[in-house]
Amino acid sequence: MVIVAIRAIILYVFLLIAMRIMGKGDLGELQPFDLVVSLMLAELAVMPMEDLDAPLLHGFMAISVIMFLQCLISYISLKSHSIRKIINGSPSIIYDHGKFNVKDMNKLRVDMSDILSQVRLKGYYSFEDIDYVIMETNGDVSVVAPDSQPGERCKRLPISVVLDGRVMHHNLKKFNISKDELDRNLKKSKLKPKEVLYGFVDENDKFVFYKR
Repeated sequence: MVIVAIRAIILYVFLLIAMRIMGKGDLGELQPFDLVVSLMLAELAVMPMEDLDAPLLHGFMAISVIMFLQCLISYISLKSHSIRKIINGSPSIIYDHGKFNVKDMNKLRVDMSDILSQVRLKGYYSFEDIDYVIMETNGDVSVVAPDSQPGERCKRLPISVVLDGRVMHHNLKKFNISKDELDRNLKKSKLKPKEVLYGFVDENDKFVFYKR
């Protein structure tokens, strides 16, 4: 038990040094590549602790190689935009002044439910208050909006009535919105439910639809 504790302390200190050498940027951004490296380092650190017959030197060597490669790739990425784009990808604008980028949404495998939850977490409740929604390379969502405070104009959360081409019947029933009224507003906009990416009733009881 004592030997395991000593080995754990040594490896812990070595990992801290390795993370420090790789830099705070790698830890803060959590790009997919950085996450893979972190998982590999954790796995390499566990192996010498589980197998007491394995020399600590083997663990140090493996961690050092991964650390060196990470620092090398980070340095190359800083010097070359093309390499950085290959490794980390590029941000995607998934909403631009009233229009959703369905092609990029499908490529990123995100649906309207995902976007709505992320936008709410940023303090916004209506896309009418937003200029851009951007999916960053680390998976986070950025919202670009006018200078007004997030959500200050929102008196009531928008009620989703159509999501990804499907009518939200439970919301219609819950908020006493008639299906006929929805159909009339769809017809007025010359749309069918399957053509709507996101449709909602705003705080002024107005139906708003975003086409696919």
